[in-house]
Amino acid sequence: MIRAVVYFLLNPLAQVFLLAALGLWLRYRGKPRWSKGCLIGAAAWLLLISATPLPAVLIRGLERQHPVYQPSPGDSTATHVVVLGGGHSIAPALPPNDQLSPMALARLVEGVRIQRQLPNSRLVCSGFSSSGRTTQAEVQARAAILLGISPADTLLQTEPHNTRAEARAYAQRFGSRTRLILVTSAVHMPRALFWFRHFGLDPLPAPTDHRIKIDPTRSPYTFRPSSDKIDMMDRWLHETVGMAWAKINTLSNE
Repeated sequence: MIRAVVYFLLNPLAQVFLLAALGLWLRYRGKPRWSKGCLIGAAAWLLLISATPLPAVLIRGLERQHPVYQPSPGDSTATHVVVLGGGHSIAPALPPNDQLSPMALARLVEGVRIQRQLPNSRLVCSGFSSSGRTTQAEVQARAAILLGISPADTLLQTEPHNTRAEARAYAQRFGSRTRLILVTSAVHMPRALFWFRHFGLDPLPAPTDHRIKIDPTRSPYTFRPSSDKIDMMDRWLHETVGMAWAKINTLSNE
């Protein structure tokens, strides 16, 4: 319940609606100056998150911290390519790749790309099931097999429900004896690395699912209104608050 409330309050559109609702309530209570301030603030925030370059600038700041991973030709080092969960649906009529969310599918495809270039590597699929049915790790593995990965080269982590749990589960099961390549969305990579390092691991980052795709002939920073910008702001707030919580949580447990 508390987590749902926090997620709601972090949603940029929810913040606009709440600020506007507060402004209308203040007008009803006979406080026109405060009401006007809230309504102007709601409109300004909506404009900022939907029509300015700010969301793209913030997202780019997270995504540019780690370059795309490029395997070295002929590298035969024993390696685990860990693909973090990103959401899935239980839809038996659809193939496994179509049951994964766009985020999860992007992560899996990058993991498969890397694993296929490293002859002595295995793909570690991670993620639980909130419904208690087929886990995300299982759906990931089935999709990976369809994309050409051998079943013998897939490992599953079916219990972790968030990034911290995924890092802890891997550390407890495998430790640091095998080289680890960590695959997750570029915007999520800083927080993912924080948790894996917290549990004594030293992963090589392999970011994917980039929201800002740099075209040398066109700037990604525009003043064109877009719902995608609101979504980017949502992701930035989620990752920024999530990182702050992670640091506070680890400090309080020391």
